[in-house]
Amino acid sequence: MRVEVLLFASLRDELGAAFALEVPESLPGKTTVGALREAFLAASPTAARLGKRTLVAVNETFAGDTDPVCPGDTVAFLPPVAGG
Repeated sequence: MRVEVLLFASLRDELGAAFALEVPESLPGKTTVGALREAFLAASPTAARLGKRTLVAVNETFAGDTDPVCPGDTVAFLPPVAGG
């Protein structure tokens, strides 16, 4: 399944506004956030340095690794942030 991922903050600065990934489907027409994260980390050494600390939102709601991603979903990756 091809998924377009929106990038924010330092990820956007380093990689651009969006990143397209080919991700294996866990069920027909579906994959998981975890599979998407692993594909992103493998495709981008820049993102790999952040590992699982990268936050993922699906349809504007933070999502965990077991949450589904379906065609047409809006997926965003956000690096961890520190307040101050």
